[in-house]
Formats: sequence, C-alpha cells, structure tokens
Amino acid sequence: MGCNQESNELTKEELETIYPEEVRKELEKVNKAEETEIIEEDSTSDETEVTAESSIQNKESNSEKFEALPMDTQVALLTPYYDERGEPQLISEGMYFILYGLDENSIFIQVHSGAGTGHPVYMIERKGDTFNLVDGVINMGMSGYELIDPPQVSVTIDELMADYENNPALYDASAANTDTDQFDLDSFNQMKVLAEETANSIETENATEITESSPDQAMFVNGVLYSGETLEEMSSAEELRAQGYEVHELTAEKFDKLRQDMDEFGITNENLHEYYLSNY
Repeated sequence: MGCNQESNELTKEELETIYPEEVRKELEKVNKAEETEIIEEDSTSDETEVTAESSIQNKESNSEKFEALPMDTQVALLTPYYDERGEPQLISEGMYFILYGLDENSIFIQVHSGAGTGHPVYMIERKGDTFNLVDGVINMGMSGYELIDPPQVSVTIDELMADYENNPALYDASAANTDTDQFDLDSFNQMKVLAEETANSIETENATEITESSPDQAMFVNGVLYSGETLEEMSSAEELRAQGYEVHELTAEKFDKLRQDMDEFGITNENLHEYYLSNY
C-alpha cells in the first residue's frame, strides 16, 4: 500500500487519495479561520486609528471653537480662574466689571467694582492651549502700588470650552460686562516699577521711625536697663565703671532688637539682663 515506510502515519497526499472529501472540508475550515483572524486584526487596527483621529479632531475642534468666540467671552471664561470676583454670575449681574488688555501672548485682566482702588491687575501668559498666571500688581491709590503673589493656576482651552458649553448664556452675559482697557506689557511693567519704589519707600520710612523713636543708647547698670530721659540724667558709662558698677552699653539698634525680643518671647525685666548676655 502507499504507506510511509518509516512510519505508520499517512502522508497528506495519501490522505487526499483515500479521503478526498474529508480533507477538502478540513482545509476549508482552516482557511476560514485564518481569514476571520485577519479580518478581526484589520478591524481592531481600523478602530484604533479612528479613535486616535477622533481625539485629534476633538482637540482641534475645541481650539477652533475657542478662537471663534469673541475676545470678551474668552476673557470672561478666563477671569474666574484668577480672581474669584470674576465669577460669571457676579459679572453678569453687574456687581463687578472685567477690564482687559492684550499684548502678543499676554492677557492683562482686572476685576473692578467701578469705584475705588485696590483692584489687582493680573498678567496671564498663553502657551499653546494653556494659560498661566505670571504676576500681579495692585494700585493702592494714595499709598502707591503693591506687588502680589498670584495663585499658580493653569487652565486649558479644553477646560474653558467645557465651562462655556455647560452654560453659554451665562458667559455671554458676563462678556457683556467685559471690556478692553489700556493694559499692555509696558504699562504693567511700569506699575511693577512703581510697586517696587513704594515698597522701598515704606522700608525707608519704617527704618526712620525706628531710629527716631529709639534713644541714642541704653545700658545695663548692675543688671538694670536704663534708657531715655533716665539715662540722660545718669553719669556716663566710663564714670559708672570707675565707680565700680558693671555696665553694658546698647546701641539704638540693639536696644530696638532687644525690645522686639521682649515682645515676641515674653522676656521680663527679671531675666532681661541674663537674656542680653546670652544672646548679644
């Protein structure tokens, strides 16, 4: 017979000769299984590509939608993230107003009540689809300007569009009370310079007040602190030492520091001399 001489198993050709119909059916099953597997792989690949393309289109769509909004509306969406008074409900009801300026990739916003001072101006920088708060300055009126540490908040266009699509009527109403102002990078930097000058002026005034309110000196005599008019009526430190007194002289700066320590740490007159010797 046509059997393999080295084995009792039949070859493929022998099987086809003996059982042609059965072999054909088995081959058809194998071919169908392979075709099904290929189709499923192609389908999975197509679905993955469609999902990725859909995500990209959605992102582009949000960016395009945001750019299509009026600038007043864009600013109305941004402001609440940086100033709580800029919430759309408050702005739409006219309790506050939003003023803003543009300079390349920077947006300057101020929430204003329509009167008075003390309303911060914030500088927001756009990088791609993300907005970051950079700096803030407050006009304090007669007191000058003051730098503030703004909250480090970032917000994306996707988040802004989610806010808008959740309640477009509210943000459109808020935009109605949002308007442009003369803010730009130059004016903002000028306010920062004025704020630094104000801070330096305050430091100088405080230093002058301390100097003027402090006596020229103070001194411990046998452990007792004397200053002011009492000190003026006493003999000089040299004379007191010559008379056998233990004398420790304090400059005005040291005396001020000692008084601050007394207030801060609750130091009493009883242990003041000991504290002075240990720390000065």
